Amino acid sequence: MKNIIGRDLITDDFIAIFELVKNSYDAHANSVIITFEDGRIMIADDGKGMSESDLRNKWFAVAYSAKKDGSEDDDIRKESHLDNLKSKRFYAGAKGVGRFSCDRLGNKLVLTTSKYNENAVHQIDVSWKQFEKNAKESFQNVKIPYKVINNNEIAFPSNSRNGTILEITNLNSTWEEEKIRRLKHSLEKLINPFSSDDEFNIEIKCTKYLKSDQTRSDRQKINGRIKNSILDVLNLKTTQIELVINATDIVTKLYDRGTLIYHIKEDNLYAPIIEDSRINLYFLNRSAKIQFGKIMDIEPVNYGNVFLFKNGFRVQPYGNVDDDSWGLDKRKQQGYNRFLGTRDLFGRVDITTENFEQFKEVSSRDGGLVNTDGTYLLKELFLEKSLKRLERYVVGVLWGEAFSRKGYFKSTTDIQRFREKLVQDKDADDYNFAVSNLGSKLDFVNLIKSLSDDDKIKILNYDKKLISFVNEQLDIVQPKFIKELEKIAEKTNDESLLKQIRLTEDNFKKIEKEKEEALKREEEERKKRIEAEQKADEEERKRIEAEKKQKQEEERRRQAELETERKERQRLQAELDKFKAEQKAKEEAKKNKDLSDKLDIETKKNQYLNSTRKTLSDDAEQLVHSIDLYVGNAATYANELLSSKLDDHIKSTVYSIKNNIDKAIKVSQIIIKSNFDYKHTSQRIDLPLYIKEYLEDINVSRKNISIKTTNIFQKFFLLNPIEIDIILDNLVSNSVKAKAENIEVIFAKEDKSLVISYYDDGNGVPDKLVKNPESIFELGVRESTERGSGIGMYDVYNRIRQLKGSIEFTGNGKKLKGASFKIVI
Repeated sequence: MKNIIGRDLITDDFIAIFELVKNSYDAHANSVIITFEDGRIMIADDGKGMSESDLRNKWFAVAYSAKKDGSEDDDIRKESHLDNLKSKRFYAGAKGVGRFSCDRLGNKLVLTTSKYNENAVHQIDVSWKQFEKNAKESFQNVKIPYKVINNNEIAFPSNSRNGTILEITNLNSTWEEEKIRRLKHSLEKLINPFSSDDEFNIEIKCTKYLKSDQTRSDRQKINGRIKNSILDVLNLKTTQIELVINATDIVTKLYDRGTLIYHIKEDNLYAPIIEDSRINLYFLNRSAKIQFGKIMDIEPVNYGNVFLFKNGFRVQPYGNVDDDSWGLDKRKQQGYNRFLGTRDLFGRVDITTENFEQFKEVSSRDGGLVNTDGTYLLKELFLEKSLKRLERYVVGVLWGEAFSRKGYFKSTTDIQRFREKLVQDKDADDYNFAVSNLGSKLDFVNLIKSLSDDDKIKILNYDKKLISFVNEQLDIVQPKFIKELEKIAEKTNDESLLKQIRLTEDNFKKIEKEKEEALKREEEERKKRIEAEQKADEEERKRIEAEKKQKQEEERRRQAELETERKERQRLQAELDKFKAEQKAKEEAKKNKDLSDKLDIETKKNQYLNSTRKTLSDDAEQLVHSIDLYVGNAATYANELLSSKLDDHIKSTVYSIKNNIDKAIKVSQIIIKSNFDYKHTSQRIDLPLYIKEYLEDINVSRKNISIKTTNIFQKFFLLNPIEIDIILDNLVSNSVKAKAENIEVIFAKEDKSLVISYYDDGNGVPDKLVKNPESIFELGVRESTERGSGIGMYDVYNRIRQLKGSIEFTGNGKKLKGASFKIVI
């Protein structure tokens, strides 16, 4: 039970200290001193203290809160002479579990206390582990050592004779320098830093760091009183809105860099739940952010944003760095240029209340407020009456976002021009850029009009400089804004504004009349200009006609001369063409001789296919061609059968037919260009060299692909070369179908075997086949979008197996971006 209402709810060391400091505040202390020593933390105050009865009946009563039942200060109210204890303070806590913060910080606690109207000093010695020995044992059965000591032996802060001292040892965590410094910075924000009330002081002492503090800035020092340094920042000249809420009214003032922009008053529709509250919200422009950093020695984004204070004490986590409890950043995502986020804002919402049910903190002390009607209304008040009104002025008047969307100007060019002038306002220390900007002034009129249209709002004051249009260039503006000015003047009973409106109307009419006259003059000038241009055009036309007639006569004479020259050129061209034809015949004869010599050289280079070339008779060669044609047609029909739906047995039989047809085609091709003797099919050949030469032949016939062989060495095999030819034909054919432009073949030795690595840069094997690579070599397997029967790789696989070798797919993108295969023979 102790852990459930203690450690499990107070999950942070800082929160634990906050709770104990708040208890001192509620005990009407003027001063709290937090002392850090090796293995010990002491929190001492000069509050009203506790009696033996208080310890027995209140402090040791689990989750009991005298603040909540209203009896906390009954004894003080009976003593009229104790006014100095500030009994009118609102309580910071009301749950009765803050005392368990001691357990969060350390396993042992010595509590020393003396009540303001007693001489006795009471001391108890608590070991929190005693409560954990037996989970079934009741609290009241765990005995706590208690004694009364001499008052002279104890020194409470400010030399007070009453107060409370908490000495915590056997600490649960280590308190190093940086952690204590972060605690100090957090305590700066614990009590409302916007308040200048010095009646409650917090001080940190740590003798270990006294010497090092001498060389540090005030903010970086460990020892010393916690100061509300943020008060210095509030004097920055920036844009801010201030709301003061009482039981009947909400009074709002908007300032821009020290100047009151408007001051309004309206009924408090949030009463009776919210009757005593204050909101200060600051927009930090670029200049203000820089000044904030210089004053606070920290950037505003790393200090926090909009804090929430209840009865003078901060409610976590509102305002923490990266916290968005107010929904600012979530809202900003919906309109980046129209809304302000946590990086743009700084401020506080301060509510004073005894309605603990409506503004109750969740049991986990860093979890904010419980969702109630009160918290809903508080967030609505912040959003509608504070944030949106500040945004409306900043985004509209200062940034020009509103007048660019609402069409105050007749021309989009003018809108852009006035918006660009406002860019410099982000670094300015005053708001003169807005005062001198026609677009900003028009938007301010629209802003004040929207306030005046609300019958619940009374406009008490507003900046007259932002609605002065007497000397403005009004001809570029939509005239409807004058009517809006009149409505503002009527709503506020502002005679001076009405007088200014009349001057503005006269000025506007004068500008319109001058513009009308200028347009009339411009139209007359345009007509005269057009007449003059027409007259000049007619004279130019006549001149052009005369020049054209003269040129035609000259052209006829020139054409006669050119005809004579043309006939002479034709005669010379005929002679030249005859000469070129004779030259071309000579060049063709020489070129054919060079090609014949080159083919002869290439023939001598080939080991097998071209080494024994002989000439067939015309009849024999025609016969072989006919065989090739018929067998080729048979191969086509076999392919069509394999592409249709057949059962596996028939498909395997057709493949066998196709296999023999391919051999016949290959034999006929070889017979045409060699003296190949088909009866002796097995030949002893140097296989790497043979493959290299065969691929070179293929490379000559296929112009759109480049084939490269690497690491050629001597390795003889006794085999039928036709099998190798068909294997290579199938591999190259597949690469061409995959849109490859480059093929690379690399040879290597592996034990007694020849390893052939084949790569291309085509589209690669489809993903669905990569997941099951064995299927590549199955009969009929192909991508649905591919042409062919899907037997190429099946044929390669079977022919290599007949050679007692193996082939495997090694993946896409290995050396080139396409497919790669490994063949071992």
